Amino acid sequence: MLRFTAQRLTHAVMVILVVTLVTHIGLFYFGDPFKTTPDEKMLPPETQQMLRERFGTDKPFLARYLIYLKNLFTGEFGVDFEQRRPVGELIAHVAPHTAGLAVLAILISLTVGVLAGALAAVRPGTALDAVITTTTITLLCLPVFVVALVFRQELSGLRLFGVELFPALPHAFGVDVPWLREVLLPAITLALVDIAFVARMMRASMLDVLAADYLRTARAKGLSERRVVLRHGMRNAIIPVVNHAGLAIGALMGGAVIVETIFQYDGVGFLFIKSLHDANRPVVIAIALLGAIAFVLLIALVDLISAYLDPRIRVT
Repeated sequence: MLRFTAQRLTHAVMVILVVTLVTHIGLFYFGDPFKTTPDEKMLPPETQQMLRERFGTDKPFLARYLIYLKNLFTGEFGVDFEQRRPVGELIAHVAPHTAGLAVLAILISLTVGVLAGALAAVRPGTALDAVITTTTITLLCLPVFVVALVFRQELSGLRLFGVELFPALPHAFGVDVPWLREVLLPAITLALVDIAFVARMMRASMLDVLAADYLRTARAKGLSERRVVLRHGMRNAIIPVVNHAGLAIGALMGGAVIVETIFQYDGVGFLFIKSLHDANRPVVIAIALLGAIAFVLLIALVDLISAYLDPRIRVT
């Protein structure tokens, strides 16, 4: 397991270096990213010089790239054009919001999706299997932005027995909305379509595992069907779902751009769209790069978890 871990981490570091190198070349060799403001006015010469010194654009390629890596690992991403605040400070403020949204959405989709897929696989051909299959296929046909728009229109500000379940959008000025109430509707929106994918994946994987020889052997030894399914079947059937969860978290950590924008959720995706609209280049650069690095690291983590669940993966 230690050798497998070292190999996967080495691969992740190599991919991160390639990503940073390509990003560095694209940013600083195809135009000057620090020449103009969002309204296309020239930045003051002293501001341009300060940004170039911080990113080392006046130095040779190798020295420039090493400075770029040093800035990356120390959080020196430059200064925001709009508020003149450090970019790292802006991202640090919104990153926990997106992380909470991603984790909550994945927990909802995994809990419901795994349970639905396992029930459909254990009772194939029944009415329950037909209902779950029909529902998941329908959900897979729904674009995320359509679900988000419908939920915002119909559910924002919804009250039940005098209690407001979801906050009204747009938020009233000066109103402080508790985090859980604010994040719940975007999380459900993200999870809804993913639930269908997880359920379909879990059902297919579970059907393959339930027909495996080692489960027949377990039944022949006299183990109860419940123990066979829960302890031996689901442990192996859930491996593809774990892989999907890691990829989904990686994508969401980069910012659920559409959902955060529609629900005006103060996360990385919403900040990215605002910065892109305002041509706020330092913020766009930092979010794009950090999103790619987070995605690579989460894929490596998923590989390690899969290897732990199935020792056969370690020898591949």
